[in-house]
Order: sequence, then C-alpha cells, then structure tokens
Amino acid sequence: MKTDCTTRRALFEDENADARMGATFVISAALTIALVFVWIIAPPASIGVSEGQLAPEIIGQGYLDGGWEDFQLTDHINFSWVEGAEGQWILLQFIDTDCPHCWKSGADMSEHWPIFGDSGAVLYVTIAVEVVGNEHSRDEIVAFKEKQDYVGCKSTSNCENRPGDVHPWMYVDALNSDVSDDYALPGVPFELLLSPDGIVIWNGAQHKSDGLDTVDSALRHHLMEDA
Repeated sequence: MKTDCTTRRALFEDENADARMGATFVISAALTIALVFVWIIAPPASIGVSEGQLAPEIIGQGYLDGGWEDFQLTDHINFSWVEGAEGQWILLQFIDTDCPHCWKSGADMSEHWPIFGDSGAVLYVTIAVEVVGNEHSRDEIVAFKEKQDYVGCKSTSNCENRPGDVHPWMYVDALNSDVSDDYALPGVPFELLLSPDGIVIWNGAQHKSDGLDTVDSALRHHLMEDA
C-alpha cells in the first residue's frame, strides 16, 4: 500500500515538473518571438562614429570646476529618448593640446558655447587625446582649458595665449586610453554631435564640402532649424 502511494506521488510530481517545464518553454518562446519582433521593428543601432550609429562609450577622468571627477558618456545618454521629445544633446570635441588647429578652435568653441552650452541645450565635452608629439600631461590639459600660464600648449606656446575664452565645460583625459582607436579619429580637432539617445547625428568629417562643415552650422541646423 505504501509503495502504491509513493508511486502515485512520484507520478504526480513528474506531471507537475513536466507542466512547469512546458510552461517555461512556452514563456521562453514567447519572449524570443517578442524580442525578434522588437528587433525587426526597431533594430539596435550599431556602434561607431558614422551618422546614425551609437557613439562608443568613453570612460575616464574629467576636469571641471577645479577638480578631476569620474566621467562616463553613457551616464549622460537617455536611451529611451524619441525624436521630438525634450532632451540634452551632446557635443564631443576631440583635441590634442599640441595641435595648432585645435589651438585655433578654442575661439570657435567659445563663440557658440553661450548660445548652446551655457543654456543647457547641449552638453559640451572636450576629449584630450595624444596624436601630436608625446609630451602631454594633465597639467597641460587643465592649462589649455583654463588658459593658464603654462608653456607647452601648441608644443611651445604659453597656454594662457590660446584663442578664445576660458572653457567652462568638462575636459576628459584620454591620453592613455583606447578612445582614439574606438572613435577612429581622422585627425584633430574632430567633432561629433549626438542626439540625446547617443546617436551620432552629425560627424564633422562627413561634411567637408557642404554648409554643415562647422560645429556652429551643425548646432544651428539641428537645434534651431529643426525646432
């Protein structure tokens, strides 16, 4: 009698296990179908620097308001943002503090910052990389940003003589990182404008022969004309 009860209990447990396993398979299949459907409707963006791609991650230390702090690009990206909604755009500028063209770009950045950056519409981030020479330092990055008395910017120039005003936005130290490779820098300065969801909406290198070949023109086109 005891054996019969044990047998029935075992069969009952096996049936429950089979039912649970079957339900699990059904749920898994449903989720898979749902994910495939979402992917077909809105496939995930590929990562890269071409327009329409999701900008690669940047992790490092940034200098702002007199000190260095952690910076991570994805902390400033709203992945659920949809076109037409409010959100903060992101301007990435890649420079080398020894680069003569980057030295000159200091004035250009100062001109449109009050319109787009100071208002909070655009998050300005300058990423300092090393592509010209090899004697770079954090002190030089800070001196370039703050226009301090420091000989070394543009190779042998005094950083306090950099064109433009002091830059009040963050400068990120990417001297010893893979950022240059991740962003396939064609040279410096190099600028990208990202929509609030991190998608590259403007790549300066892709507009060398049209009316959107400057940061200012790109900002006005995407944030003013499309408003």
